[in-house]
Amino acid sequence: MRLRQLGLLASVSFGAILIQAGLTPGALAQSALTGVVSSQEEGNMEGVLVNAKKEGSTVTVTVVTDDKGNYSFPADRLSPGKYTISIRAAGYALVGPKATEVTAGATAKTDLKLGKARNVASTLSNAEWLNSLPGSDQQKMFMIQCVSCHTLQRVLTSSHDAAEYEQVFVRMSRYAPGSVPTRPQPLLPGPRGERPAVQGEAA
Repeated sequence: MRLRQLGLLASVSFGAILIQAGLTPGALAQSALTGVVSSQEEGNMEGVLVNAKKEGSTVTVTVVTDDKGNYSFPADRLSPGKYTISIRAAGYALVGPKATEVTAGATAKTDLKLGKARNVASTLSNAEWLNSLPGSDQQKMFMIQCVSCHTLQRVLTSSHDAAEYEQVFVRMSRYAPGSVPTRPQPLLPGPRGERPAVQGEAA
């Protein structure tokens, strides 16, 4: 399973590099939407995830800014239409603009301004939550099992005490991977795959 995860990570990383450079495999792509991401605190910002979602679509396309804060969406990734723009950068929120329009045969330019987020917790990814926790990687490894159903923000902002958490862990271990908090799916009888048993769990 570890090798499969590493392989997936390598594929995603390679794809992100191609998109960041404005490339598709084997050919240069014209840009449909470009711009610069900056903030008053840091100037032009590297490593910001910029998301574009077309009006009426369920698909979100994401690119990452380069070392000068530039981002670029290849033309073959964004068809003409109106798009909602969002970002992800720890500790920051998008101030404006939050929408743009892409037209055929032209390159739209939308510079994005970020400001310090009032609620930093809501901007953190699961990996950033893990990195902020005390303890070794080995001690925190079990928490990876949590993120198939919900984010670590839900866990780490909870008010449960240690005794209550023991009961929660047992209950969570009886739900199938991919459940969501509003619709948990009990595990069906049979092999549990690679999910570790939780201390106190019924056999």
